[in-house]
This record gives sequence, C-alpha cells and structure tokens, in this order.
Amino acid sequence: MKTLVKQHKWLLLVLLTALLVRIAVVGFQFESLSATDPDSYRAIAVNLVEDGTYSLGADPTAFRPPVYPLILSLGIYLGIPHGIWVGGIHILFGVLTVLLTYRVALTISSEPVALLAAALVCIDPILLHQSILTMTETTATVLGILAIWLLVRMVNNTNKLSIVLTGVTLGVAGLCRPTFFVFAALALLVLMFSKTVPWKEQLRTNLLVGCCLLVTIAPWVIRNQISLGRPVLATTHGGYTLLLGNNPLFYEYLDQPLSTYGAQHFDRGVRRFNISENPSYDFWGPRAIGQPKVISRNEIERDRFAYEVAKYHISQQPKLFARSILRRVGKLWSPLPNVGSSNESTSRFILRLAVGGWYLTLFAVVFWFSVRQSNKWLATPMLLGIVMILAFTLVHAVYWSDMRMRAPLMPTLYLAAALALIPTPTTKSPAVDHT
Repeated sequence: MKTLVKQHKWLLLVLLTALLVRIAVVGFQFESLSATDPDSYRAIAVNLVEDGTYSLGADPTAFRPPVYPLILSLGIYLGIPHGIWVGGIHILFGVLTVLLTYRVALTISSEPVALLAAALVCIDPILLHQSILTMTETTATVLGILAIWLLVRMVNNTNKLSIVLTGVTLGVAGLCRPTFFVFAALALLVLMFSKTVPWKEQLRTNLLVGCCLLVTIAPWVIRNQISLGRPVLATTHGGYTLLLGNNPLFYEYLDQPLSTYGAQHFDRGVRRFNISENPSYDFWGPRAIGQPKVISRNEIERDRFAYEVAKYHISQQPKLFARSILRRVGKLWSPLPNVGSSNESTSRFILRLAVGGWYLTLFAVVFWFSVRQSNKWLATPMLLGIVMILAFTLVHAVYWSDMRMRAPLMPTLYLAAALALIPTPTTKSPAVDHT
C-alpha cells in the first residue's frame, strides 16, 4: 500500500486537490443546486419516481434526454436531499474527469504532461461553475473523456469487452448530450481510415461498436414509440434549439452586439404557435398578441413545427443565417462569460475578466501547440479530441450555443496545453497505451 501511494503520490495530490476544490465550490454555493431547475431535469426525475412516468406535467415527454434525469431520480428514490445528491455526484464526476484526463494523457506522453493536464482540468472555470447547477455539463464531460479513453484502448487492444464498453459509453453519452451521436459517427469513421489498424478490421470493430450503441439506446427509442407514437432517437428538443438561434428576435440581436438576448420573449412567441398553422407567421410580433387558438399540437408536432419555422426564417434571411453561424460559434468559444445582469457588481466583473484572461491564455497556448507541434494532433487521443471539437462546433454552429456547452471539450484543450508546455520525446508511439 505504501509503495502504491509513493508511486502515485503526485496523481493522488492532484485528485485530492480536485476533490477539495469541488467540495469548496459546491459548499460555498450549495443553495444553487436546489434553487433552480433551468432545464426541468429535476421535475422529470420527480415525476419518474412519484408517478413512474418520464413526463413534464401530465404528458409523457422526450424533450430532455434521459440519462441525467435518471441519475437525479436515483437520489430521490433513495431519499437523499437534492442538493447533497447532485453536489456529491458532480464532485465524484469532476474527480473522475481529472483522473481520466490523466489516463488519456499517459497513452501518448509522459507522467509530467499527464499530471499537468489533469491539474488544469481540476481548476477549469466552466467545469467548476457547472458543478453547482442542476445541468448536464458535468456528466457530459466525464462521459466524453471516458469515451475517448475507451476508444483509444479499443484501438490499442481490440477485444469483446473493450468493444462493448465503448459502444455502451457512446450510447449513454448520446442519451446525455445528443451531440455525442455526431461525435460517435465521426470518430468511428476517422478511426477506420487511420493507419493504426487495417481499415477492414476497423470496419468490423466499428460495426460491433455501433451495434452496442444501438442496443444501449434501444429502450429509450422503444419507449418513445410507445409513449409518443414516434421512435425519437434523442429528444424532441431539437426544433426549439434550432429556432432559438434562428428567429426574427435573434436576427435583430445580431445588429446589437452590446445587447442581451434572452429566451423570455422568444418563449412567449413559441407559446403562440397554436394561433397559426403557417410557419411564416410572425409569432413574436404585436399582431400575434391575444390571437385565438386555432390548432392543438402534441410534443412531436410542436418539435416538427419549430423546425419548419426555423427553416422558413433561415431560407428568408440566408445572409443573417450566415452571420448567426459566426455568432453562435463565437458564443461557443467565447473566452468571456456572459454578463449576468445590467447592474453587474464590480466583483462579478473582475471575476469575468479573470475567467476571460484564463481562457485567452489557454487558447494562445493551444494555438502555439498547433503551430509548433501540429503532428501531435495525429496521435489517436488527440485526433479523437479534434473530432469531438469538430462535432460540437458543427452542431452548435446551427443550433443554440453558449460557452458552457464546450465543457466536454476542455480536457482535450488542456492536454494540448500540457503537451505544449512540457517538452516530450518524439519517439513515443501514439498507438501504445501505457496505462
């Protein structure tokens, strides 16, 4: 035992730091865990335990993916207070994210690089902030880095267990954050054409991984067919998030860079969808106020109609749509957090500047790494990280975006930064897992 501790003393120190930092952050803002439920995950979990239905209100729903509400429902079922359960889960997942970052880094580099990457993840502002909110970022991040680690291990040592674990993890990740389905498809495609494994052998492995993924998500799809009348793969939230960033209000906001775009006015327009069957109708205009209801839609139909309204505005304003893509990508990769309110306190302003400085420094180091050591992006873990970055950026270029949504990408960026800051031998094989 003493030998083990001595061998891994620096890793244990980093993990202990990650634990203590998260306990401090969660403890300092403990009320935030119970004060709000911005995406209704807790409401779904309560209904799941009390009524046995995955629902919002009285009706079954697929508006939110199931993994996070299922995690919350376990705490409710066990009778653990919400704040304690969520705080504990987020602390655990945060520490696991740090550990997995270390393990992934070891597959391509030395222990000092792995320790630095893990230490940087330990104090990431986005991950720390999201740990105090009842939202999916903490869970999605640990699933994302776990998926990369399992994919690397599968490439290095393909066996039945690695295939099953990889497929199941990718499926669970997609049911936590549907963007991971895009990542899964791109990652398997990239691996098939990499030089690590013959493409025919990798194709067979990919098909098996895909089967495991499909088996993992099958209960959710079957449930949606039974409850909603349609085999929804991910959620019925896609139309809303596409429309949230492609509507008249947001297009007007593009010309007002210093203004704040809120969802309240947008949601009022969405609630008026029952006054017209025409996607070109101005649901946010003054003429829509007080109009009588002429149509009733179920959740599936509302999602489909939201897509139609979004597509209409995109087709009518292609130049604004192009500008909105740049704005959404900019929001996803913004170094500076959003202004919380018009009367922002001095301490909040200073904190935002500090976070902005942190990310500007990180982006500069990653850029320097990309220029000076670009060949290291071709190592399997880094290549998978690039694929994840590409998948999230492509999805959020069209759908709604915010800087918190890049949380699952942070371990890859910190690994790149660690590789840039600590010289490493160039002879180390990227295809060998040393863990």
